[in-house]
Amino acid sequence: MPTEKFDKSKREKLNILILADYSEGNRAAIHFAMRYLYRPGSLFHFIQTWHKPNFGSSMVRDLTPMLEGIANSELENLRLHLKDCYSMPDDQIRLISFEGDLSSFFKSDTYQSQDWTLVLGSHDYENLFAHKYRMNELINQVSQDLFVLAGFANDNTISEIFMLADTDQTATSNLSLLKKIAISEKPDIHVCLSQRFDSSEARRNRALPLIEACKGAKINFSMIENGEGQKELKEFSRSKGNKLILFEKNSQRRFQNGMRSCLDVWFLKSKGIRI
Repeated sequence: MPTEKFDKSKREKLNILILADYSEGNRAAIHFAMRYLYRPGSLFHFIQTWHKPNFGSSMVRDLTPMLEGIANSELENLRLHLKDCYSMPDDQIRLISFEGDLSSFFKSDTYQSQDWTLVLGSHDYENLFAHKYRMNELINQVSQDLFVLAGFANDNTISEIFMLADTDQTATSNLSLLKKIAISEKPDIHVCLSQRFDSSEARRNRALPLIEACKGAKINFSMIENGEGQKELKEFSRSKGNKLILFEKNSQRRFQNGMRSCLDVWFLKSKGIRI
């Protein structure tokens, strides 16, 4: 299998975290991270979640070792893929088998004590989670840059980008990333401006760096009508194509409150187990 090349420019290394519960999108997530995020010395972290079912049946509780084993096996496959296809050294790969859901992990000291760049891949954005609230919960809790890839199957070309502009400005690192994508892939870029930019001058100042960075790509701007952008994001996700959705680091973002925790049944099904 040919080894792919990746960027070796001298920049600050990152902690790249692949949310690997959705195995059908993991290779697209790795490809994107290696092409656009990786910097020499960066660490690749893969997390697979699992937990003990609470159905009250001893038979179900006995599935715990199987669930943990499945998570460890999937993580090992990702490690081998990254090592074999991208020549990534073992000492730059970290595997995290986490008992609990992602909500618990995002509250843990391991996550809270470091800066992360998160990547999540799936064949279909609307089916990323068994319940629509889980995507909102994830977006609320990461408080770090989050890149969501949807629709990627056999082709890694990015055809469309959705960016929620709800921070004061776009980070320099993300402007550089968008510039690189615009030059190499020429996607359609949709920027949804927060209602906080309530004057024409504020909107212009927010948009100009993006326009400058995305030369070569088609870019359009719109304003969030109500709420925090859920409606606009849902409309964007309905169309076909390989999509990149960018949520910049924003600890104040609140898509929805009172989220429910992940269900045991969903965790079993996500691991291919039927009961």
